[in-house]
Amino acid sequence: MVATRLIKGDLYRLIASCFDYPDKERLFNIKQMATNLHKAGYPDENINIMLQSLVEAAKDDEVLYAFTNIFVKGGVALSETHLLQKYNSVSDANAFYKAFGFAPKTGENPDSIMYQLEFLALLLVKSVIAPNEESKSVTEDAYHTFLEEHTGEFALALAKRLREGDAGPFFLTVSYLLEEFITNELTGDDAPPSCNVH
Repeated sequence: MVATRLIKGDLYRLIASCFDYPDKERLFNIKQMATNLHKAGYPDENINIMLQSLVEAAKDDEVLYAFTNIFVKGGVALSETHLLQKYNSVSDANAFYKAFGFAPKTGENPDSIMYQLEFLALLLVKSVIAPNEESKSVTEDAYHTFLEEHTGEFALALAKRLREGDAGPFFLTVSYLLEEFITNELTGDDAPPSCNVH
């Protein structure tokens, strides 16, 4: 269980990196992270296959071109506020972040997909290293609540939006990876009964 949570945390961080500006160093790190997760044998076979596809699709010029086409010229929003028109997202996300000592960079959208995925990764790690059962329970509750109220619907909508245009092989893989992973988290054995796919 501990190892699974840490592996899931790594996958959250990997997917978050895929939505950041794809310079050569970032793409190199993405390939390394995906390769390591694949070699470790990610417990879900579909995700394991997608990790290998991600490595193969992470070609510098192609990814940069697709990133510019989708997010700069294409205007696909990377924040929950803009993609879902949920105008309480920033304040609500910030309240969660503050409670768990997570601070996005000044001037950046705190409700972006990158920060939301990074925050969920942090909560998984905090649940593993929690000093007692009460602290662990509070962290796990926050994880499921944030996933259900924010990242779940947002991530699934973003994955769908990516596939509506010419995403290219890298972001097409990212969209399916994000969708599969988040759906598993919303409906898996660890999800509370209230969690559901929107």
